[in-house]
Amino acid sequence: MTAISLHGLLIAWIFVGILETSAGTYAWIRFFMELAPLAVLLLGGLWADRADARNLILLLSLLAIVLPLLLIPFAGSITLQVAFLFGLGMALLQALSDPARQSIINRVTRFDIQRTVTVTTVITTLAGLVGVWIGGKLETIGIRQILVIQAAVIAASAFALGRLPALPPTIRAEESAALDHGLMSRLSQSFSLFWGFPLIRNVIGLNFLSSLFNAGAYTIGVPYIVTRVYEGNADFFADTMIWFMAGSIGSTAFLLLVMPLLHPGRTFICLQLTRVVILAALWLQPPVWFFFVIISLWGVNMGITTTLVRTVVQELAPEAHRAKILSIFLLSFMASAPLSSLMLGTLVEYTNPLAALLPGIPISIAIFFLGLYGTDLWAFRSPSSDTPDA
Repeated sequence: MTAISLHGLLIAWIFVGILETSAGTYAWIRFFMELAPLAVLLLGGLWADRADARNLILLLSLLAIVLPLLLIPFAGSITLQVAFLFGLGMALLQALSDPARQSIINRVTRFDIQRTVTVTTVITTLAGLVGVWIGGKLETIGIRQILVIQAAVIAASAFALGRLPALPPTIRAEESAALDHGLMSRLSQSFSLFWGFPLIRNVIGLNFLSSLFNAGAYTIGVPYIVTRVYEGNADFFADTMIWFMAGSIGSTAFLLLVMPLLHPGRTFICLQLTRVVILAALWLQPPVWFFFVIISLWGVNMGITTTLVRTVVQELAPEAHRAKILSIFLLSFMASAPLSSLMLGTLVEYTNPLAALLPGIPISIAIFFLGLYGTDLWAFRSPSSDTPDA
C-alpha cells in the first residue's frame, strides 16, 4: 500500500503540478488510463480462482518493480505520453493482482471477516500514509529518488508475500473443467454468480454510485482545489492526502473496537447524509486549517463506508468463487473512475475546481433513500455477529 499511495500521489502531481495539464486534458488522460484495467480486472478474478494466489501476486509484483526503474531515464524531461504509459502500466498490473489480494484475506485470517477487513484497512492505510509522506518530498529529493524508493518498496512487499505458504485454488477440479469453455463463457459465469446474490448486487450498485461522484470528487477535484484554490505545492497536496487518510485510519480503528456490527448496512446508509454536510462545507472554501479538518472528516466517512461495503461482500461471497465476485466489486470502483474523470474533469474545466464537489450532494441523498427503501441492506444481519468470539 505504501507503493500504491506513493504512485497515486506521484502520477497525479506529474500531470497537475509538473506538466500543469488542464482539467479537461487530465480528465481524458485519467479516462483512458483507467479504462484499460477494467477488462484485465475480470481476467484477474478468473486467474486468481484457478491459480496459486501467492505465486500470481509475486509474478505481478516483480513486473511492477521494473516499471518505475524504466521511467528513471526520462525523469528529467517527462512528457505527457511517457507519464501516461507509466500510469497505465502500473494500473494494469494492480488490476490483475487486486482480486487475488482481496481473496486471500479470507484464507489466511484467524478472526471473523469484519475484524479482518478492518485490521487490513488500518494497516494498509498506515502504510499508505508513509507513501504519501514520501511523495510529498518530491520537490525536495527529486523524481529519480522517488522512483527508486517506489521500486524498493514493491520489492520489500514481494519478499514479505513470499514468506506466506502456498495458496492453491480452492475451486474443485471438476468445477474447473466445467468452467473451461472459453473466456467469454467464464466472464458470463462471473456476472451470473454476482447477479445470483441480490444483496451483493445492491451493495455493489450503491457503491458504484458513491464512487462515481464522491470518490471521484476526491480523485479529480482535490488536486485542482489544492493547486488553484489554495495555490498549494506538492507538500500541501501530500498534507491533504495525509489528513484524509488519517481520518480513514481513525474511523477504521474505531470500527475494530465495536465490531462485529450486527447491522453494518444501517451505518452505511446513515453515513450518506453526513457526507452531504462534508461536501457542502468544502464547497464553501473554508480557511486552510478548517479545510484540513473537513478533509479528515471526509476520510472518516469514506473509511467507514468503504470498509463496511467490503465486509458485506466478503461475508456473502462463496469461497470457491470469491475472487470472481470480488473482481466485480473492484470493477465497480474502477468502472466509476473513467466516467467520473470525464464528467467531473469537464465540469472543473468549464467552471471551477470546487464545482466537482456539488454532484456528490444529491447522489449521497439518493443513495440514502435507495439503500433504505430499495434494498434489504437496512435489515441485513451480519454472519460475523453470530460467531462465538463476537
